[in-house]
Amino acid sequence: MLRNLKLGILFGVAIFFANTAEAASLFFVPATGEFGVGSKITVDLKIDSEGVGINAAQATIRFPKDTLTVTSVDKTDSTFNFWLEEPSFSNDDGVITFVGGTPYGISGASIQVLRVVFTSKGSGPASITIADAAITASDGSGTNVLSKTTDATFTISPTAVSTVIPAPTQIKREVVPASGLPTKPIVTVPLYPSVSGWHNVSNLFSASWELPRDISGVRTSLNKQPSFVPSEESEGLFENKTFNALSDGIWYLHVRFANNVGWGPTTHYRIAIDTQAPLPFEITSDTSEASDNPTPILNFKASDALSGLNEYRIKIDNENWIVVTSEDFTGSYKLPVQNPGKHHLIIRAVDHAGNSIENTIDYETLSITLPTFTFVTNTLYSDEPKGLTVRGTGIALAEVVATLKKDGATITSKIVAVDTQGNWEATFNDALRNGTYIVSIQSKDARGALSTPVISENIQVTGKYTGLIILSFIILVGSLASGFFYHKKRRDRTSLRLAVAESDVAKVFKMIEADVEKLKKADTTPTLADDEFIAQKLGENVKKMSGYIKETIKRAKE
Repeated sequence: MLRNLKLGILFGVAIFFANTAEAASLFFVPATGEFGVGSKITVDLKIDSEGVGINAAQATIRFPKDTLTVTSVDKTDSTFNFWLEEPSFSNDDGVITFVGGTPYGISGASIQVLRVVFTSKGSGPASITIADAAITASDGSGTNVLSKTTDATFTISPTAVSTVIPAPTQIKREVVPASGLPTKPIVTVPLYPSVSGWHNVSNLFSASWELPRDISGVRTSLNKQPSFVPSEESEGLFENKTFNALSDGIWYLHVRFANNVGWGPTTHYRIAIDTQAPLPFEITSDTSEASDNPTPILNFKASDALSGLNEYRIKIDNENWIVVTSEDFTGSYKLPVQNPGKHHLIIRAVDHAGNSIENTIDYETLSITLPTFTFVTNTLYSDEPKGLTVRGTGIALAEVVATLKKDGATITSKIVAVDTQGNWEATFNDALRNGTYIVSIQSKDARGALSTPVISENIQVTGKYTGLIILSFIILVGSLASGFFYHKKRRDRTSLRLAVAESDVAKVFKMIEADVEKLKKADTTPTLADDEFIAQKLGENVKKMSGYIKETIKRAKE
């Protein structure tokens, strides 16, 4: 927790609480090997920033205390030049810790952090792991950009011959007789693919070649002599070989073949390595930190002792990088026109190997005198050609940049002159869709200096008959609503009448059913008086029913 607090004091925010953006990695060189008991094992801790500028790192390295013991921790060649927590180790606990950094942002694929020398003291596997680690970006926020860590695993054996590099696998085959000397080998080195360029990685690497059927022997050599010819002593027959990590500089891998006729010519494969960032540089300006000069000139000059400087990359605020090649650079750079406000600028110097170092500068561009509006077309019909006009005042004989916008997007922009009286006018004749617009204006002087934008009131663009159409629509909707509620009310009233009628009709039918039953019974009596009376009653009820139904239907239709 104390180490996190120290980092927070140093970088403005504790890196464990910073936003994480995956990019950089921590790894060991070498990462594997077999060693005998009592051997010295030299391991470098490195960073691959993957193109991101970084300025600090911390880690806790753990090792098996029963198998390994730390002899020394060396920071001599480290890229970090100040240490908030000096590298230290404890063989009793099996840990190494450090917190280091640099005042400049740097990037590279093999940034040297520490060199640790172990002594093997016991048999078995020995894994060196990284824990509690972080790498901070040089973004002013201490963002943790560590994405992964790679452990190292060694094998310690009492009978082992100490080696990091396995012997090449020998090929056993029947050799075809040749009629002449072998040709030059075609060598491929995946880690270092360019024989003319520079590389910024240092690690174990392998080289391979194709073996013609007549080849019976291979000889290799690795040194800094460009025309060296290896001896005529075969190492065997193999088509690839692994080599140890190389230090910075220009190296040459020499490979030649032998057949039954003799030894052929040698291929000299150039490997150029530069893992060091360019030297630090300062940035100065021809203006003060706050000025209305829209195009300040910055002075800076970086250098690189090994691969040489390739280019500068300049980033203003959140804009895209501007690339300036070192061949065309004289030491001064004039910035493009800057809008009023505070700006943060990063300059990154990149060497031919891809390593970089960066520095920053903050400055403020002051606003010149603001323009004003004296007239703005408040409303405009989209189908009329008269255009949208704005007028105002500004700096006499200067210019005003007028920009028409809708929903934050620029529709069009124009520059108009300010007369000797300080007046200006701009008209936009573009066909405009219905909607809300604004006009933004800025003063612009002969230097290109700008003022802070001034925003107009909202401008409404509508169709000529839009209001009438909307009113008609409202009336139509109102009429439909009234009709709906009228018919609904009438339907409800009709439903009520029909319900009453249904009840009454049911009662009459019951009366008729009762009369029919009486008539059936009367048929069994000896007198006709009962039959006549009941038949008369039934006829009256049917007549009433017919009239009632007609009246009910008439009322339901009302």
